Amino acid sequence: MTILKIQLILMVLFISACSQNPKKSTSVHHKTNEGRYAIAQDRAPDFENYNPNKIKPWTITPEAKSKYGNHSPYVVFGKTYYLANTNQDFEQTGTASWYGKKFHGHTTSNMEIFDMYKMTAAHRTLPLPSYVEVTNLDNNKKVIVRVNDRGPFKSKRIIDLSWAAARALDYDKKGLANVHIKLVQAPGVKPMPQKNQQVEYKTKKAINGIKYLQIGAYSEKNRAMEIAEKISTKVLLPVHVTNTIAANPLYRVRIGPLSESENIIDIIQKVHRQGFQNTKMVVE
Repeated sequence: MTILKIQLILMVLFISACSQNPKKSTSVHHKTNEGRYAIAQDRAPDFENYNPNKIKPWTITPEAKSKYGNHSPYVVFGKTYYLANTNQDFEQTGTASWYGKKFHGHTTSNMEIFDMYKMTAAHRTLPLPSYVEVTNLDNNKKVIVRVNDRGPFKSKRIIDLSWAAARALDYDKKGLANVHIKLVQAPGVKPMPQKNQQVEYKTKKAINGIKYLQIGAYSEKNRAMEIAEKISTKVLLPVHVTNTIAANPLYRVRIGPLSESENIIDIIQKVHRQGFQNTKMVVE
């Protein structure tokens, strides 16, 4: 009988221990952030022998401004940005960074596909697309890149180059470089009007549908800008203000454009928590 009691006590203790220490759920390691943020930290490609000197240089010709990514003004993290005038000279000196595998294959701000093996870049105020000559002041190496994206926003860096461009300038291992950038104009030709690309964008719309999240429309521009600045501190995407073409215009506050990789539900929830409940999706 004593042995039986001991066995019963040990069994009760074992069951209690199991209930207090359940098996760890595999869901803890499940990736809930799909798309461009599936990789926590940006990084270079997995192979080391890539030679960017084999990339064919850009042929600089006049291009119409992209329909997407050229809103002015727009707001990110509470700061307002106005697009630069590419009919004038544009030069900057500062720090460059690079971006690669985390964003490879995802849409840029003008809805192109980012390719870390091409000579491209992100800039805060140059119209999309633009071409700039980037000089690494640490070694005097130069490269011409096509600007088709927005950023960087979280630092004092002036430009974010693709990994291939950073490798061509020999700072891909360092991560940062002191650079001088200079806008490159197409020789002797004025920029094309945007309307020449409307057919192409209508085709894209029919296939994909370019989405925006509209916060609201307001009769006062200052009110719209205040809301855009507030929302921009909560989301990781540009917030822009556009006005309707009318005698009494309304100033629309919109987030986007939104690609398929964006977590739209998460963005809507963040906006609702700020007190804006009447958001709606807009497709252009």
